[in-house]
Amino acid sequence: MKKGTKIISLLLFVVLIISAAYAALIWKSREDLRFAAKLGKGINLGNAMDSTGLWEYKPDEDELSYENYWGNPDIDSTQMRAIREVGFNSVRIPITWEDHIDGNGIISERWMQRAADVVDMALAEDLYVVIDTHHEEWLNLETERENEICEMYRKAWTQIAERFADYDDRLIFEGMNEARLRDSEHEWDEGTPELRAMVNRLNETFVDTVRAAGGINSKRYLMISAYATNTETQALEDLKVPDGNIIVAVHMYKPYSFCQDEEGTDEWSASVPKDTEQIESIFADLKRLFIDKKIPVAVTEFGCIDKENEAARAEWAGFYAKLASDNGIPCFWWDNGSTYQLLDRENGVWLHPDILDAIIVRE
Repeated sequence: MKKGTKIISLLLFVVLIISAAYAALIWKSREDLRFAAKLGKGINLGNAMDSTGLWEYKPDEDELSYENYWGNPDIDSTQMRAIREVGFNSVRIPITWEDHIDGNGIISERWMQRAADVVDMALAEDLYVVIDTHHEEWLNLETERENEICEMYRKAWTQIAERFADYDDRLIFEGMNEARLRDSEHEWDEGTPELRAMVNRLNETFVDTVRAAGGINSKRYLMISAYATNTETQALEDLKVPDGNIIVAVHMYKPYSFCQDEEGTDEWSASVPKDTEQIESIFADLKRLFIDKKIPVAVTEFGCIDKENEAARAEWAGFYAKLASDNGIPCFWWDNGSTYQLLDRENGVWLHPDILDAIIVRE
């Protein structure tokens, strides 16, 4: 074979290899978006396993009483069945581990088992399940304590990931919940460059820790978030997304005056630009920064408090749900059993049917 022919053959081979690699990358990226879309509409069972502070005030109480401490009954299979039957695809179970970790960083076996029991209930109803680290006070972004925080974070997720290593891919881990520098001027904004960089390093620690924990954790879908799990443009732009089965998690309670401020407005309309423009801008950012790059996104918390304004809340929820569906973004209503409640957990009965219908598009 002539030298020129050899060079051409080699170049063709290289082009084929690059083309195949690119095609595989595109296929994998689309697979990630398809997986996220399967999560569909979800709901949180908040203020249960994420409750804190029981032993501070009642040191003799049973450990499992934490689940009821903030006013909700135990999570049970009746609730999971109600969630599935009404049309939700997914449930997020916020879990706080901190009060159940001993001085050596070991998570209580009773609390770990309770977490597994709740996950099992959800999976038995064929729901996708998200668990996280929720109200961990030690996960306060004090940059001078980064090494200590990182080690605690690594130790906690090592134990969680190993305990659930053989669970199938319907179980998703969400690394941090609203990690921020508490009681600071930057608590709920986009954070400083140093704080955003610390979040990126903690996300990397989370992903590396889970991937090394055995079972299917090497390919389990994991959720990471920007500073404070918020949607500030700068925070999202500075978020570094690791390769491989990653979903970006955000929380959206916008506009604040309608959604979270008890003294704020009880009115909202999709026909009023000032009511919709912030929401539309956030979804545009999510599309530009992630979806267009084939990086999946999930809104793991959204909701608005009850001000006896069900019609406005339903219109708001439907507006969110439509934008989320148009972009293939699953979204999870924040149900805390009180001000954001949709499910009567005692009786397995749904409240606020207009809001429920706005969230769940039925065939």
